[in-house]
Amino acid sequence: MDYSNELNALIESKQNQPRPVSSTTLKKYISTYQYLTNMLNKTDDWITDASTENLVKIINKLDTKSSGKLLYLNLFIMMRAGSLDIQTLIDLRTKLSKKRENETKEYIQIKRETLPDYKTVVKYIDGLYKDKKYTDYLINYLIFTYGLRNLDINLTIITNENFKKTDIAKNYLVVRKTDCMLIINDYKTVNSYGIKRFVVRSRRVLDCANKLGEGLLLTNKFNQPVNNGNISYYINLYENLNESDYYKINILHIQSLPNPIKELAKISKTRGSNNIQTLNTHYNIAI
Repeated sequence: MDYSNELNALIESKQNQPRPVSSTTLKKYISTYQYLTNMLNKTDDWITDASTENLVKIINKLDTKSSGKLLYLNLFIMMRAGSLDIQTLIDLRTKLSKKRENETKEYIQIKRETLPDYKTVVKYIDGLYKDKKYTDYLINYLIFTYGLRNLDINLTIITNENFKKTDIAKNYLVVRKTDCMLIINDYKTVNSYGIKRFVVRSRRVLDCANKLGEGLLLTNKFNQPVNNGNISYYINLYENLNESDYYKINILHIQSLPNPIKELAKISKTRGSNNIQTLNTHYNIAI
């Protein structure tokens, strides 16, 4: 596919930097650029050729929340890196980041009032195991317990012996004698937090993995691997909630504990997400 010079330059820069971005992140940059280019009916190297003033006007006129504006603004900043007036765009990013933080607090407050409570979701997940819905149980348990995103669950169940023989970097649930090991190579924030590895000490998870046997956890109707872009279609959570909702429910539950710091640190690490201080700005956890 033919890309503009500025998009090709961004792709090359991100692929050759000391810590290259993941293919998923790179595809996101490309699709974001193409979407905005088509929406604004632009051509050629319109971002690098435009004045900073016009780029600011474009961002301010977008009919979307601060998080959406930041997505496009960050693209501008990456493509204009090194320009003399880049600080204007950086200042706008700071302003929008503060606004996004307030919007997030408001959104979480609404969610507090509408999301089911922690015990309700735990009961639902327990029911999946009792009903022998082993695939759904693994999906729900892992996402809820460890704050995983959908992409993390696009994994392969594999025995410890066979895992030792493979050199393919993807997501695995490694079945060992008395527990399982989750190894996540492909996830949203891998470039910031690195490969995730942690032990899952759940007899039910071990039992489900053994009963399902080696192979892909998620497959389409043709028993083929699920494309990362379509994962949400194959994930069924309680009452059509999404992985972000599960994470919020768990964080709010942790907030109610006498000393939430330890558990908050654990779920932040397994998710590959915000540090405790950042989460505190959203959830007002006493730390």
